[in-house]
Amino acid sequence: MTSPPVTVERLAELKRLPADALRRFGLSDSAEGVRFAYRAADGTAGRTRLRTGIRGAGGSSWLPGDDAPIVAYSTPEALRRAAEVGYQIVVEGESDCWTAWQHGVPAVGIPGSAHWDVLTLDHLPGPEVFVQVEEDSAQTFPGGVADYVDAVVRHIRSLGYPGRVHQLRLGAHSDLSELHCADADAFGAELDKALAVSRTTEEGTAG
Repeated sequence: MTSPPVTVERLAELKRLPADALRRFGLSDSAEGVRFAYRAADGTAGRTRLRTGIRGAGGSSWLPGDDAPIVAYSTPEALRRAAEVGYQIVVEGESDCWTAWQHGVPAVGIPGSAHWDVLTLDHLPGPEVFVQVEEDSAQTFPGGVADYVDAVVRHIRSLGYPGRVHQLRLGAHSDLSELHCADADAFGAELDKALAVSRTTEEGTAG
């Protein structure tokens, strides 16, 4: 039996986010699934993503036939927020960005663990960067999550970023979306604790 197509409403239910918020972030329903454009730091549309599965691993791909540039996932509003609060969180994929943005937390998404090189200095407007460390997953991180995080940190340093770079671990939770789904009301306080702990531990593995 064929599964029903993924919709904005179904994604919102799974991620425990308002459907209107996801639509505000550019998500829309289509016959194939949910579409949304990745956008460059200046707001210019990049390649369109197609979500055909409830979970990103194995259910998220580029829209066939779209040859627009592959860029990091962000919005001008999210980058302004990063400049205001003085830090940026680098995540893998888009759903962690939706969660962060809904809470007023800055985040920029890498479109798949092999595309860390699309991150630019424009995505890092504050004096601190936190690279989210997730659970090891052969599907999401074929070379291992440690190698992925190391590659991201090295790339950030190669850009000439002058600020501090930390690894962000969320304790029992793999990512921002999971932290939110566990207890949305406690999200801000728990994230603040994780950021504080990250600031007291060693910087990213490359320096």
